[in-house]
Amino acid sequence: MRTLRYVLIHLGICAATAVLFFQSWGSLVLLAPLTAVRMYRERNVIRNRRRRQLEEHFRDGLQCLLASLEAGYSIENSVSQAADDLRMMFDEKEPIVEEFRRMSRKLKSGGNVEEVLEQFGERSGVEDIRTFSGIFTIAKRTGGDVTKVIRAVTDTLYQKQEVLREIQTVLLAKQLEVGIMKVMPYLMLGYFMVFSPGFLEPLYAGLAGHAVMLLLYALYRGFCITAERIACIEV
Repeated sequence: MRTLRYVLIHLGICAATAVLFFQSWGSLVLLAPLTAVRMYRERNVIRNRRRRQLEEHFRDGLQCLLASLEAGYSIENSVSQAADDLRMMFDEKEPIVEEFRRMSRKLKSGGNVEEVLEQFGERSGVEDIRTFSGIFTIAKRTGGDVTKVIRAVTDTLYQKQEVLREIQTVLLAKQLEVGIMKVMPYLMLGYFMVFSPGFLEPLYAGLAGHAVMLLLYALYRGFCITAERIACIEV
């Protein structure tokens, strides 16, 4: 259902482009393949959003794990208890809840805690989780204080995420500006089409007019891609 909604939205954007930039429904046939490109980029955005969400909530998972360990649970039972605690904190479909429940099931089936954490780190694609799984494995195998390690990692993640939130606040403002600038050409063309249709008529008539509009649209798309890359810096 979500995929269908995105397809309809992107087809709507292509239809608006065909009407406002070229005043030709025939151009929609040429613009329609852009929907596949937009869907691919949308999928990457959703994947990156899920990864960032998992990264942010990982510290909450560690805090739940730490609380269970300090209460005297074994590491295996602590993972199961943390999964239950996270279910009360977040929605069932949140990535962190799904991952902790998956680890809990594997541990109950006789899985090794070091391997389960390592698989979690690789599956998540989050560098902090992979680093934690490596540190945990070393501490566990060398007889280190696992509780102390988890507490230190939790404190480090807290400091890091505070800095990231400040950076993301600035980036969100820039992304809003980019969003407004991307919509403005459509609003301006729509305004002239409704209230002063003759003003842009030379740009829609003849080969020269279509060539100019095609060039303007190409420049506009180039601006959008460049602006998105600037405003969506990975931190």
